[in-house]
Order: sequence, then structure tokens, then C-alpha cells
Amino acid sequence: MSAHSGPSFSTRPVLRVNLKTVKQNYNNLQGLVGKKTKVAASVKADAYGLGAARIGRTLYGAGCRTFFVATAGEGKIVREAVGENATIYVLNGPAPRDLTLFFGNQLKPVINSILQAYAWAEATENVKRPPFSAIHIDTGMNRLGFSDEEFEKLVTNKKLFERLKVDHVMSHLACAPDNKSAYNKEQLQKFRKQSSRLPVLPLSIANTAGIYLGDAYHFQMVRPGIGLYGGMATDNIGQEVSEPVASLMAPVLQIRDLQPGDKLGYNSTFVAQKNLSVAIVGAGYADGIPVNWSSTEKGPIGHATLQKKRVPILGRVSMDLTALDVTYLKKKPRIGDWAELLGDNLESDAKAAQTINYELLTNIGSRVRREYV
Repeated sequence: MSAHSGPSFSTRPVLRVNLKTVKQNYNNLQGLVGKKTKVAASVKADAYGLGAARIGRTLYGAGCRTFFVATAGEGKIVREAVGENATIYVLNGPAPRDLTLFFGNQLKPVINSILQAYAWAEATENVKRPPFSAIHIDTGMNRLGFSDEEFEKLVTNKKLFERLKVDHVMSHLACAPDNKSAYNKEQLQKFRKQSSRLPVLPLSIANTAGIYLGDAYHFQMVRPGIGLYGGMATDNIGQEVSEPVASLMAPVLQIRDLQPGDKLGYNSTFVAQKNLSVAIVGAGYADGIPVNWSSTEKGPIGHATLQKKRVPILGRVSMDLTALDVTYLKKKPRIGDWAELLGDNLESDAKAAQTINYELLTNIGSRVRREYV
């Protein structure tokens, strides 16, 4: 990943996204669930940091016709990207200030509570062709969704339910990455029981990890997110069919030679014990490089890839810059060479930062240029 970028290189970091692999991941997941189950796409949080408009168009080209976002503002971006022949659900539901976005972009709210149900019914009362909606039943995550008590109010108020124009019923799994967790089956049973009290409608409960729990969890639709973007979703990564799609690249801006005793970075947290060659690259925590990758007295934690070799991060990661130990590379890097800071090693990199792959991707900063291959 260290090909020289030539005389016109920029100091700006780049996120390289392989759209062919995004499409392939979608097709692989569709292959897992079979033709009877639709694969929708979770493109919330700017398609997990990769760019919702471009990713949305790519997935639409792969055959995806249903998208899930968190907010109405996100829905508008996806609608403009994919056109009017797709369905877009807004997971956080409707709110008064978002109604013009819902109606103007034909966004379908996911109704999460009896309060949202009444509010949406009232808001759509005099609208000629209001969007349909989805119902979210909480089956044990205790986050968003109808509680048992509120669900009882919904199913016994047929007039209210009819006003919502529901075309999908969903829930969300809490422990799907762990296929040994008994909680998955508990949630599945509760979802079946509760949804059976509603008119027959398409159902979904599985995110990426839920897909790997088997056919019982697939229903009429699955809603993968991280699996589309090359992140592993389960505790058994050998079973997964996704390939990495994104690499965060930072240009080498300067090479420094350190001698024993020289200090490096903020708070002088790194002190050279021997002669070292250090590459300063143009990406830091403002671009999504975790401060947790800073080295400690015990040694390096975070790594980058340069000349196809893993090199350790030295000292403290700062806002715009990160220092890499390039002492043992065969060739001294040149100014403008690219270092890969997130990519094929996403899983181990997340572990080193004591976080999850989702956070690393969604934390990629707005000044990072998205480059689509």
C-alpha cells in the first residue's frame, strides 16, 4: 500500500472504498439467505462512514431496494441518491420537526412507541398519500420499540393500527454475534408470539450477525450493515462471507531520525532507546485514528501498514498526525508514500483500540476524502 503518489500528492488522508467488493458482499449475503428473503441495507451513519450516497447507489445497482437509516436527514440523502423506486425506513421514528422530510422524500417511519404511533397518525390525518410505516416490537433489548404494555395498547386499538398503514414489523437482536446465547431464541420466540397478534406482514429481526443464526431468523427480510462494509459480525469469523472494502490511507509528510534519548510527540510519552527512523503521516484522531493506539511504556499498541509490512505507532496519536516506526523497512519511505491505518486488519486494529469495528468505521472524520474504486 506504499505506492508513491507522485508530485501532486495531498496532505489530506483518503478513505479508499472498493465498490465492487461492497456489491460482492451484498450478493454473498443474499446467497446465504436464499431467494425467499430480501436483503435490505443498513446505511445509517453515512453508510458506517463510507458515504451513504455512493454506497446507496452501489447497493441499488446490486439489486437492493430497501434501506434503513437512523434519522430523516439521512433518509433524504439516500433518497436523492437511489431515486424513488426504493423503500427507506427511518429507525428512530418520526418527530414533529422532521415531518416535512418524511413527506417530501416518502420516508417510512419505524414506529417505536404508542406516543410515536399517535403522533404519526395525527400528522398523516390530512395528508393525501402519506408514507407507510413499520412497527418495532421490543423483544428484550430494552432500547427502542414497543414494550409489552404499549404493544397491548396497539393491538387492542385497531383504528389506530389501521391509521398507521403498517407494511413491515421488526425487532432487533441483542446477542446475535454469540450463537450460543440462549437470549437469541428467547427473543425469536417472543417476536413470533407478538407479531402473530398483528395482520400478516413481512417480518425482520436479523442484522448481519443474525443472518448467521440460521433460517429461523431470516423471515421475509434481513437488515445487514457491518457485513456489507467488510467488518466481521460474529464470534466465529470463519463462517462469514464478507471481505474488507475500505482502507484509510495517510500520506508520509516527513521522515525523522531519532537517537537514544530523543523524545517524541505530546507529553513526551515515547523516548527512543536506540537509533530509529520515524515516518510522520498525515492522519490523527480527527480523522478516526484512535488515541488508544498510542504506544505505552510497555510497547506499541496500534499499527499501520507500509510497504506491505506492519509497522508500530510510536508516541501519542495527535489530532492530525501519527508517528510510525519505519526503522526495519527495506527501503526508507518517501514523502507522499501511503500508509494504511485501517483496512485488511480492521478486526485486530479494533481489538487493539479496545473498541469494535463499527466504531472505527463510523469515526472516520469528515475531512478524509472518500475515493471510490
